[in-house]
Order: sequence, then C-alpha cells, then structure tokens
Amino acid sequence: MGIEGGNTSSKSGNVDKFLSPPPGFEGCSKSVNVDKLLSPPPGFEGVNRSSKSGNVDKLLSPPPGFESQARFVLRKVQEKTNGFRPGDADSFQKLLNRRPWIVQEHTTPSSGVLKTTKPEVQPRRLRRVSKKIVLEEASVFNPTEKEFNDTLSYIASLRDISEPHGICCVVPPPSWDPPCLLGERQIWEGSRFFTQVQIFDGVHTDDPKIKKETDADSDDDDTFHKVKFCKTELGNEYTLEIFKNFADSYLESHFRLKEKVKDAWPTVADVEKEFRKLLENPFVELGVLYGNNIDTKTFGSGFPLSGSSESCKYKTSGWNLNNTAKLPGSLLTFDDCESVCVPRLSVGMCLSSQLWKSEKERLYSLFYLHTGAPRVWYSVAGCHRYKFKAFMESFVPKVSGEQSKKSYDSVMAMSPYALHMEGIPVTRCVQNRGQYVILFPGTYYSAVDCGFNCLEIANFATLDWLPHKEIDALQNQEKKIKSLLSYDKLLFGAASEAVKCLKEYSLTKKETADNMRWFNACGKEGMFSNTVKSRVKKEKSRVQYLSGPLKPQRMEESFDDVSKRACCVCFVDLHLSAVQCSCSADRYSCLSHMRNLCACPYDKKSFLYRYTIDELNILAEALEQRKLSCMFKWGNIDGNYCASPAIRSSQAGGDKGKTTDEVMQDAETGGKEQMKARGKVRSIIEIMNVKEENDNESGTVDPKPLF
Repeated sequence: MGIEGGNTSSKSGNVDKFLSPPPGFEGCSKSVNVDKLLSPPPGFEGVNRSSKSGNVDKLLSPPPGFESQARFVLRKVQEKTNGFRPGDADSFQKLLNRRPWIVQEHTTPSSGVLKTTKPEVQPRRLRRVSKKIVLEEASVFNPTEKEFNDTLSYIASLRDISEPHGICCVVPPPSWDPPCLLGERQIWEGSRFFTQVQIFDGVHTDDPKIKKETDADSDDDDTFHKVKFCKTELGNEYTLEIFKNFADSYLESHFRLKEKVKDAWPTVADVEKEFRKLLENPFVELGVLYGNNIDTKTFGSGFPLSGSSESCKYKTSGWNLNNTAKLPGSLLTFDDCESVCVPRLSVGMCLSSQLWKSEKERLYSLFYLHTGAPRVWYSVAGCHRYKFKAFMESFVPKVSGEQSKKSYDSVMAMSPYALHMEGIPVTRCVQNRGQYVILFPGTYYSAVDCGFNCLEIANFATLDWLPHKEIDALQNQEKKIKSLLSYDKLLFGAASEAVKCLKEYSLTKKETADNMRWFNACGKEGMFSNTVKSRVKKEKSRVQYLSGPLKPQRMEESFDDVSKRACCVCFVDLHLSAVQCSCSADRYSCLSHMRNLCACPYDKKSFLYRYTIDELNILAEALEQRKLSCMFKWGNIDGNYCASPAIRSSQAGGDKGKTTDEVMQDAETGGKEQMKARGKVRSIIEIMNVKEENDNESGTVDPKPLF
C-alpha cells in the first residue's frame, strides 16, 4: 500500500529503502547508478541532460540567446566537492569560472563546502594617456579703453562666446598698469601666511620588474592602473620674500639650472611636461608648497585702497578686485558674507597646483596675476559638470560605513588629458602677469604654476547666475548642507532694487545703466521677472498646503541673524518663511520639516512670514507688467517692513534722558507725519489706478508697457 501501480527496481545490498513515487509519476523508477532523475519541463523535452563522471557532476550551458544577459550572483554552492581535496579549491574555482552567466565571488573552502564572501570593490582603472593629445585653447580678448571701463557689461558681452568653454582670458589695455602693493616692504617682508604642503605619492614596490620609469606612450596598459592622489598638510609660515627665495632655489634644483640666466629658465611647455609626468606616471613622487585662500583683509591686497590722486582710477575701478563683488549689477551687494565678498590671495611655486574644484556657490570668479611666472589653467565648462563628476566618482571605490567615517585629506589628481580621452571637453588657458582670467558659473577647473607668482581672486554674481544658485540651493538642501549665500535674500533684495529703478525710469525716463539693466531684465518675457514669479508661485503652494494648522506671525528684523536663518533639519534658507515653537526660541525649521522641529502640538507652533502672498503677487506684477501703481504699492510695503523696526530702534536709542510725556509727544508727531506720507502714497496710487483703467477702456497701448 502506498506504492500502487508503482514499478520500482532495486539492487540488493545497494539500496536500503524504496521511495514511493509522487502522484502522477508512477511510471518513474529510481535507478541504481543515478541519485535523482528529473523530467524536463514542458517544451524542453528535446533538451538532453548529460552527466560527466569525474570531477564535475554536471556542467550547465546558458540558454540560446542568453549567453551575456543571464547573469546572477552565486550565493552558495550546494554541491559537495566529490573528488576534490580541501587543497583543490583553485581547481574547482577554475571550473566554476567556465560558467559565464555567473558572477563569481571570492570563495574559501570550509568543511568540504565552498562558502562565499562579499567581493572587494576595486576602483576603476585609468586608460593609458597619449602624449599626442592637444587641448583646445581658451579665447583671449583685448578690450578697448571704452569697453574696459564698464567691468560687468564687458564680461556679459563675452558670455555667449566663452561660457561654453568655462574660461577666457582678458588682456587689459596698455594704460592699465595698477601698482602692486604686494611688493611694498610692509607686505613683502612683514606680512606672513601659512602654506600647504602638497604631496604627490607614487607607487611603492620592491619588485625590480615593476619599479621602472615608463613612457606615457607605452603599450603596457597596467602601467597606469590607478589614479594618483595628492595629500595636503599644513606647512610652515612664510613671508613673500622668504617664499620666493625658496621657490627660485627649488626651480633651479628641479630643472638642474647651472646659470641663473633668464633665457635658460624653463618655459611653460617644460613645466607642463613635468606636470603631466607627475599626474600620469604612478612612480613619480613630488612635494611642493602652496599658499591658498589667503585673506586680503588681514594680509593685504595687491590693489590700492587709498593713496594719491594718480592712483584714483585704480581705487574706484571695477577691475580692482576689492570693488568687484559690490559693483552695481552684482547681486552680492545684497549680502554681506565676507568669505565670498572679500578677495583672496594665492601664492604659488613651480609645479604647485590647484587641483580640480568648482567655485563655491557656483559664482563667477575673476583672477588677476599681480606678479611672477605664468599660470596654466584647465577648465571643464558647467554644461559638462555632471559628466565630469560621474567620471571622477567612478575612480573612488565605495567604502564601508566604518571607513566612510574617517576623514581623508587627499584630493584626486586627475590629468586633464585623461579627461579629454574620456570625451570630456577640456580647455587650456595660459595667464601671464597683468592679465585677467574669468571663470563662469559651474565650471570645474585645475591649474599649475610655472614658478613663483601671486594671484588675487574675487567673486561676483550677475543676473544670469540666479539659475545656477537655485540649483545649488536645492542640492545643498538634499545633502543637508548650509549655503553660504541666501538665495531668497539675494533674489528679493534685487527685486526691490529693480522696482526702484523701474519706477524712476517710468517717472523721469532717465536711461541710466542701472535703469536700463533692470528694464531689460523685467517684463513679460524678462528673465528676472520670470524667476521672481516662479519663486512666488512655489512659496504660495508651500504656504497654502503646509501652514494651515499654524498661527501666522510676521517676522521681526532680528530674524535676519545668520544663526537663525537655517532649518534645523535640512539647513535650507529661511529668509521668506519659517516655523517656530514656543518651547525653543532659537530653533527654527522650514515648512516641510515642521514635524521634526519638536514633539509639541501644532497649536504651540507659529508660522513666521516676511511677506504675505498678496504682497508677493504685487511684487511679481510690478516686475512683469511694469505697472507704476504696483511699484508704489510695493515700495510702501517694503519700506514699512524694512524701516519700521529701524525707526523703533533709533527712537529707543534717542529717547534716553527724556520724560515719558516727551517720548509720547514725539511718537504722536512721528505717527502723524507717517500717516500724511501714507496718504500721499495712497493718492498717487489711486491716480495711477484711474489712469490705467482709462487706458484699458480707450484701448490705447503704450509702445513701452511701463504702466
């Protein structure tokens, strides 16, 4: 019973027990020499299953058409190593390697069963770089005296030509020869700065077959299998005089110069050749000094800030980097971040380099070479930055959680010629003494110095920078990084300035540079007005759906303190709106993270706003439609919000020593004057509204829709 209709055969002495077949398999029998025989699935009856005696019980081949597609990770080997001894793991691994559809992992034999472990993640290998590669040269411009006078307007005229390359060089007119204050005794011998030690490590090996100087055009692909990294350490303190003597002696010893003759010193091509060898040959080691990000506020600037009348044009010029950040038309005038607005100095020596980086906040950068040897720049334009980042990240292996907690001071030293071979456009630019280099937003750049030199760097931001900053702010929010600049503060500060200039142009028709700049940027098709309108729309949606259960409250002027303007969760800027709880006066969050602010109920939390949505709509309409009535309304709104706290603070400071009656009388007088001013503004707005209604009824259209 239990084996009805079953036909089972056995061999005496070999089989201890019989197995009953499952229902539907009564015709199957268990043979003596085969442990198990499986019938093929429907549709595969013609496929033969063969067995091979010896070291392998079975060898499977991939289905037709799936040789390269069907890949899976071999997690555990269930087969016993019949015929294999514990030391024959290598032989068994070779057999497993014959199965191309299996992703093999490192295996170790244990108790006759091969167990698998996670594979070691290996960094990507770098392709062999050819010496025959030639990089594209950056554009070099020679402006006239008239073009050179307006700094930002001239830079804007170069944007269409140079921004696709990320970099360009400007040679000033012959009359531009500002005095270099770095050579004065007070700075040259007195001012001190700390250096950075750049260490380019090579491959260390005792194998004489590997330890050899190879040529970059060698056919040995394994020669350049790893990317080099540069370690940075804090160096000693130097003055410019001592650093120059050290840099000159190093240059002389490195190139083995026998005589200090000017013509015998290495050329730019000689230094570039050494730099390529340093980056592309894994066996070349080097250590140099580099002075980077030296604050001119404490060290001193190379441009004059005060002096005789002869240097007056250099003190007030926009090409004086002390003035560049705060020029009319630069959005940095609406923020006082010193780390961005104050120029920095860079002091280099032969083969000191600025490794690949992108300017903070994706700002414009302006570099001026005061004195010394040339600097060679390599740039990847902002339109290729994501391809560049993906390529660079592919050479950094993913590490475990414990390793990621460690802090590394190494920076990848990637050859620009290797980037070019990977299809990433790289532009080369040589900067000589007295020339400017402009880096456009989002550009990644690298540089190498050909000898001792001193550069000064300044940042600025024009209207076309706003889209770059918006993307940067969103990425910082995702990564939970606090931005140096407030996007909303710059945007709405510029919007208020635009309304003032548009109102002045509407009333006086003065075509000043500021008035025409904002007039061209606003309107229905204006880039700036569309940017403000888009930001207002996003804020409206956020407030409408997230601020419902909170008690609204207008912000105070003290909220502009830097320590209070960031969300405690994602560190996003809180210039327009924020959430605060009564349980903590110094802790804020954005609307999206108000649940993470604290565990208190919503009735204890307040929604802080700078402007209402209706007020922001008035601003957007003033910029888009250029309506004079909206301009007056926004001027009244912005003026009351910005001025009222200041008036209160000034009154608080000036009321010392006065009696209570005198203070109340002054407040009453000031209140009457303020009411009169508001009445005048209302009357002007009413007149403008009547005029706009009459124009709409009559159907007259002004060729320039200012109203």
